[in-house]
Amino acid sequence: MSTHDRDAVGSARPSWPMSRMNTALVAVCAVGALLCFVLGQTIAAVALLVGAVGGAVGAVFARRGSSGVLERVNALEYADERDRTAGTKGLAAVGVIALVLSAVQLVVHAVVDTDPLSRWMAIALYFALVISWFAANWYFVRRG
Repeated sequence: MSTHDRDAVGSARPSWPMSRMNTALVAVCAVGALLCFVLGQTIAAVALLVGAVGGAVGAVFARRGSSGVLERVNALEYADERDRTAGTKGLAAVGVIALVLSAVQLVVHAVVDTDPLSRWMAIALYFALVISWFAANWYFVRRG
């Protein structure tokens, strides 16, 4: 991935120090951390803040010319098709683990009588993962 983007007329301009995806991820984590701090949820706030800072630092360092494939893939800063292929395989493995852990979470909610909001959030997460998995499979099988 070039460190320069092209604007509408094709002239080079300095790019943002990280991809749009990383910018969105860092922003969501930072806003979430701020909200959690305001609500007094310090542990969640710190976890999100560490995610925001770690993600931003990793993404910026991954765009250096000397960064390796693992740095770029871990930071979602793909430079070429090899990076994209490795990233796709890694994210697919994460998706499988997320589905399994989400199912385990539902079992835990059934065994331990938890509050209804947590239970419904777990159910919603499980179905969101299953539905997005089916939709992604449908899309990529049709695309070829």
